Amino acid sequence: MRRKQRLLSLITAAVMSTTMLSLNASAGEVLVLSSGGQKKNPPGYQGYSYELWIDSTGGSGSMTLNDEGAFDTEWNCSVDRGNFLARRGKDFGETQKATSYGKIQLDYKASYQQTGQTSSGGNSRLCVYGWMSDPLAEYYIIEDWINWCPGPDPSVCPAKTVTIDGAQYDIFWVWHEGPTIKSSYDKFKQYFSVRKTKRTSGTITVSEHFKAWEDAGMEIGKLYEVALNVEGWQSSGKASITKNVVTVGGSSTTTDPDPQPSGDYLMKESFENGVGSWTGRGSGVNVASSSTGVSGKGLAVTGRTSSWNGAATELSTSKYVPGNAYSFSVMAMQNVAATDNMKLTLQYNLDGTANYANIASATAAKGEWVQLANPSFTIPSGATDLILYVEADSTSNDFFIDDAVIAAKGTSIAPTEKVSDIKLGDVNYDGEVNISDMVALKKYLQNSSTAIRTENADLNSDNKIDNSDLEVLKNVLAGKAVMPKSPTVEIPEEKPERKEGYYYNLADVSWIDPSKPMVAFAFDDGPIGGSDAYNVTRIHNALSKGGGHATFFYWGQRIAGNESEILRAKELGFEIANHTWTHTNMTELDGNGIKQEIGQCANKLKELTGQEDFLVRPPYLGVNTTVQQNCGCALVNCGIDSSDWVSSTTAQQIIDKFTQAANNGSLNGQVLLMHENYSKTAEAVEYLVPYLTSRGYQIVSVGEMFKAKGVDMKYGQVYNKLP
Repeated sequence: MRRKQRLLSLITAAVMSTTMLSLNASAGEVLVLSSGGQKKNPPGYQGYSYELWIDSTGGSGSMTLNDEGAFDTEWNCSVDRGNFLARRGKDFGETQKATSYGKIQLDYKASYQQTGQTSSGGNSRLCVYGWMSDPLAEYYIIEDWINWCPGPDPSVCPAKTVTIDGAQYDIFWVWHEGPTIKSSYDKFKQYFSVRKTKRTSGTITVSEHFKAWEDAGMEIGKLYEVALNVEGWQSSGKASITKNVVTVGGSSTTTDPDPQPSGDYLMKESFENGVGSWTGRGSGVNVASSSTGVSGKGLAVTGRTSSWNGAATELSTSKYVPGNAYSFSVMAMQNVAATDNMKLTLQYNLDGTANYANIASATAAKGEWVQLANPSFTIPSGATDLILYVEADSTSNDFFIDDAVIAAKGTSIAPTEKVSDIKLGDVNYDGEVNISDMVALKKYLQNSSTAIRTENADLNSDNKIDNSDLEVLKNVLAGKAVMPKSPTVEIPEEKPERKEGYYYNLADVSWIDPSKPMVAFAFDDGPIGGSDAYNVTRIHNALSKGGGHATFFYWGQRIAGNESEILRAKELGFEIANHTWTHTNMTELDGNGIKQEIGQCANKLKELTGQEDFLVRPPYLGVNTTVQQNCGCALVNCGIDSSDWVSSTTAQQIIDKFTQAANNGSLNGQVLLMHENYSKTAEAVEYLVPYLTSRGYQIVSVGEMFKAKGVDMKYGQVYNKLP
């Protein structure tokens, strides 16, 4: 991490470069570097400074200056310690303390992609960047990243979560040594705000980050600059910044080249990258990323015990101004009752009293998505402490939400379509076909990295997108032609080919970095009813909150009456596995008995989940040649036993065993043995998940760990850890 963190500070190395050029560039000018060096100017075309920089370790890159602060850039620094940056922004001259300017805001729209990296790894990011002096500090507001992002040093400054512009950021500072804007090599502080939900467009109230840092005890100095920055480390890629407007004191310092139309979203959370700023509302309520969404991923809400329990997010009154009206929309679905009434509600304080206003309601039939929408809801004047949340009339039904949107008053927000639906002409995928779609398509044809929905842009159905599609759209919008009929598209479920004699592993490992350490959490003896069921919920919640997965080995005789636990585990992305029907020691059985024990449990799990194949953990870890020859599955025991099944074992002893293994490196690649029915195990998991993830471990299921490492799990073989 310390090596990668150097990437962020190496921006400052540009001020030391021997190839610095001072240019007053004009729009459309292309800057190119074919090796290490820098091209930089003071406030240039239309008041925006720029810098293009590449480390002396090698690589190449270019930067095209567009109107106002916009720019396009490409880089290829896929070499050892290759380092690239391109940025544009406003210089402030170190004349005033950063918090003395009032409101400083940066509005941006960007698309970027990383196209390659070195064999040892690479990364890139999109951020607001700058310096302060007296005292000297380098700062970053990180909006999006690929492969790696800076983290705190808890011994120096633990991260603190704050809400700015309606989103959660982790703020912290670290020490760093390197080049500075003072043409020196010094030790200085780096200030960070890292957005928990990544994005590539929106509004950043930079001054609110300055204030949050100051409130957290970080000393604020004189402001040097505010710039939007694209960086790459040992990688290649390209980016298009179509909007980059810095405003000070509430009024723009320049003419906005891309004024925000009334239909632009102030917030759109699609939950494709996690839970975002949303949290559970109510004791024991959990929110987690789910594969169940209208289009892609959604948010699962579980553990409800009252009708007001649900999913919530805080709204900033600086962005959502009391007394003003806005358009709201959230998609919601429940799959439990025949019907349930679902509501979108605003909680707010007024004169010291909590109030609750219904924004929208809808009756949700089982398994059907409904839209909770109101195009003109007024936030009461004087309201403070705004909390937007989704609830249901039922007291315990789990539900899902997706595509939470807030926009300007009067904006028509169309219900989200299924992925398989195609609406020709809706190029920007906002539910409507209008002039903005033509603009989006034109930009795409000029630069294919521009984000559009390509299925909706192929208007002549020739399986390619070109100027002929643009011509069709122009004629339709001009009334000279009728929109072609949208084709019906079937999206087949993609499954890997089944390999005979091996576990049919369907785990999604796209989120796992195989080069980083990982450990497989695995729990026995569920599902559990009664008072012990709360321990399972605690384990589920701790894993989900920490972004981890696990394997749960289920005891067949316990399934009846406890099916909801298994379905919840499946919904949270955990691996469903087999712990035999009666939990007997299979070394005492003959071949037919072994087949019956495993097969009866497998049939029940398949009936419940639709899964086709299951890993098996033999009860008491009992394995012999007869078991291996008759099991018809891959067998999983363990590399490290928590010993939670021993009555004298404490939660602290479990924690100590696993943290010691993590610290000496022996935890990497291990399969762990735990049981879901003990409170001491739940307590240990609640500690271990954040502890291990903070040290770079990925907490995964057994199937995920082996698939991520390219290991096929063979029937009859026993697996305790990665080979």
